[in-house]
Amino acid sequence: MTTAPIPADDFVGYLRTYTADGFASAQSLEDVWDRYHVPDATHVVNRKQLDRDATLKNLSQWRADQTPYELWIHEAVVDGTRAAARYTISKPLVMQVRHNTEVVIFADLADDGRVASTVTTARSTYGWGSSDTETWDSDAASAGTPTGAPADPAAYLTTFAELANDPSVPLEEAFDRFHTPDSVQYINGTSMQRPAVLQSLAGARDKGPDYTLDVHAALAQGNRFAARYSMVPSENGRRAGEMEVFTFGEFADDGRVRLLRSVMQTRSGYWPT
Repeated sequence: MTTAPIPADDFVGYLRTYTADGFASAQSLEDVWDRYHVPDATHVVNRKQLDRDATLKNLSQWRADQTPYELWIHEAVVDGTRAAARYTISKPLVMQVRHNTEVVIFADLADDGRVASTVTTARSTYGWGSSDTETWDSDAASAGTPTGAPADPAAYLTTFAELANDPSVPLEEAFDRFHTPDSVQYINGTSMQRPAVLQSLAGARDKGPDYTLDVHAALAQGNRFAARYSMVPSENGRRAGEMEVFTFGEFADDGRVRLLRSVMQTRSGYWPT
């Protein structure tokens, strides 16, 4: 049995050992689950709430497939009793084709350091070769503190959204106030730089305010941050579906955002492109 790190002390280590223990057929799944989670832990996956029994059933299906896997942890942010991470579980199929399960998880941690609740979004895709994004295992979470002065991600998200929807504020001014000139944003894997972001914001502004932001969680660790929020259709805007957004980012030394990686999920659990 692998050494069991306490999630609150080493969230990246918890992800690694929990995944390894979950796939190890020699261990009881009930013991594996209870080692890392409090008995009454609540879990939401793709907007559906799962109890302990349902979660164990899913784990047993994963365990039944004995295909070797790789765990790619792309980033993690820990802020007190809250943690967030983005990772991929990848399995080889034939030739260089792989089955990838992309996961974003936001967790609350109990007093004893175990996981008390999680909100997760996940999707399965097919790809080639190895991880296509940088992995930060060496300095993520409690394995190392990211450099840079922490800023307030919730204030950034809400204030920028307000200014972007305010027709009296030039979009270039609103964008440049909160983002570095070379900032890059990824939405469900699609990258956009300043010109494309401004074009998208201009199109949204022409249609009128569609959404208000409801921030559910905002974490900061050094210059990195993570946030989970909903884009709720406004009463006066055009009809649109609610989106839940899971985002990770980096602040530059001047406090502006230089990188965003966001997953947007519809109410049905779909990741739109």
